[in-house]
Amino acid sequence: MSLEEWELTVQVENPVDFKSLAHHGCELRHFYQTQNLDYYFFMLNGPSYENLVRHLWVRAEIYDSHAAKMEEHEKVLIDPTLKGKTREELDLKPFTCTKIGSSIMGIPVSITEEVIARTIRRLAKGSFKEGLDNKTSPWNEVVNMTMFNNKKRGKYCDLRMQYKLLLKIMNGNLLPKGGGGDQPSLEHRVFLYFFITHKKANVPKYIFNHMMWALKESQDNNRSWIPYGRLLSEFFHQGGILKALKQSQVVNDHQLGTVTGKVINGHTLRKILLIKKEDLTELITDLKESSVVSNLMDDFPPICRQDPHEVRAAYVYEH
Repeated sequence: MSLEEWELTVQVENPVDFKSLAHHGCELRHFYQTQNLDYYFFMLNGPSYENLVRHLWVRAEIYDSHAAKMEEHEKVLIDPTLKGKTREELDLKPFTCTKIGSSIMGIPVSITEEVIARTIRRLAKGSFKEGLDNKTSPWNEVVNMTMFNNKKRGKYCDLRMQYKLLLKIMNGNLLPKGGGGDQPSLEHRVFLYFFITHKKANVPKYIFNHMMWALKESQDNNRSWIPYGRLLSEFFHQGGILKALKQSQVVNDHQLGTVTGKVINGHTLRKILLIKKEDLTELITDLKESSVVSNLMDDFPPICRQDPHEVRAAYVYEH
């Protein structure tokens, strides 16, 4: 990858305040409960370590069947007598599945579809569609009838409130768009269709494939956006990497770039003009951006992502 760490922008997922949205006439929880994503959205309330994510991303490589074949080919090039040997005979580990391999400060990190499934506590099962033709696929009519009640694709303004929020959450949390302004692909609209119709989608597979796509774009086209800042940070937490860093006492939260995502709630509905200003109500149960405590430091003060850098730095140094 030709990009430097400092050139990368981490897209941190947005916590979703389902109670606030429901209070303002936008009930969404059932769409995600059908997909068994309760824990995933609970997980989004945690902290993200932007510098740690950048460190992983610039060192990441995709290891797939092609990479495995190249690995075998290199062995044979060095020693032609090994031609026709098995991977075991070549002293190579068996190829079991496609993965993203990287490291954090010398600690190996391996991300697979199954790792994602275990992390979000959701089986890697359900429908998955890829390679669909945006113009000729019969899925176009199916999706359009579901979203717009018309065989032809409508406009964003034609979507009902719930679907607009489902699209926003997909673009921010499940299949992050990053800095792009393009319309969602047919594959992504089919993914949304599964949620709307309560049909099980293979969410871990979708997430893994999107992560691989984003990594290839960073490597081949210098795409600077890193998706899944919160999910990747959860890998570090559940995998014991944060615990190891804490025990080593070599880093603190300031050095790791600890932030929290911006909450999607009633204010979001007001901002995108789905409710009137006078209809906006703040609840005592409202989720706050600064309600997250770091997994790394004890007695760490909550940090709001929108706080000025100087304020966040002062908090860290004081504590």
